[in-house]
Amino acid sequence: MNGKIISNLYELWEQIGNLTNKLSKTDNYSTVSMEGSDWPNRIFNLRNTTEALEEILQLSQEGILPEILAVTKPNDLRTNPNLKFVFGQKNMALDLKSITNKLLVNPNIKRVEIKESAIAFAKTASDSFGYRVDPDVIYKIVSESETIRLFIYKEMGESLGCGIVFFDSNNNAGLHMIGTLPKGRGKGIGKSMTERLLIEAIENKMTYCVLHASLMGESIYRKLGFESYNEIETFKIVRANAPNKISSGKY
Repeated sequence: MNGKIISNLYELWEQIGNLTNKLSKTDNYSTVSMEGSDWPNRIFNLRNTTEALEEILQLSQEGILPEILAVTKPNDLRTNPNLKFVFGQKNMALDLKSITNKLLVNPNIKRVEIKESAIAFAKTASDSFGYRVDPDVIYKIVSESETIRLFIYKEMGESLGCGIVFFDSNNNAGLHMIGTLPKGRGKGIGKSMTERLLIEAIENKMTYCVLHASLMGESIYRKLGFESYNEIETFKIVRANAPNKISSGKY
């Protein structure tokens, strides 16, 4: 199951990279190199070899590759002086056939389908997680991908929450970028968004729903029936005189 969870995430990044012509793949790793966006600007799917790691460290420090590296556990990267640990996330999965409770559709949650909503989604995500999300990338996804579906929560015309569901080639649905603005927290927006995305997955006959939860958010998803597996970790590659621009939010 852990492999299916990671596969969904990597496939999502690859699809966005293909849509924006920013994907690069080698035998040892893949990258999506975005300009003007922290998402999904990163190195991933690393084959854990010394040579591959040395290569990406050098190319990143030269500014050729992104400075963010996502790797699965176990790994020994926390001891590497060229890497700074940023955050870890729990890999979680839910068998959609096991859902017995009625899921509620919140009328404030709408699918993002036009440019205006794409811009609002990008701003909401950026403000929720503390990193840059390019509205042009979001609109590209909205315009050209049927398997990546974006949703936004609006209350009195104001965007307060966001979420993504991605249907991968293994018939699994991944929940990504579920976020709420600080002023909207405590209202159950995150739970409502999660239920809306689960409904989307069920209606499209997905098998499992997978996600990557912050260590603090793990218990919330457990209440919905998700089970925890391994972890994925995010590191920042240390560059000389480079400011620390990444937050500890969820990607």
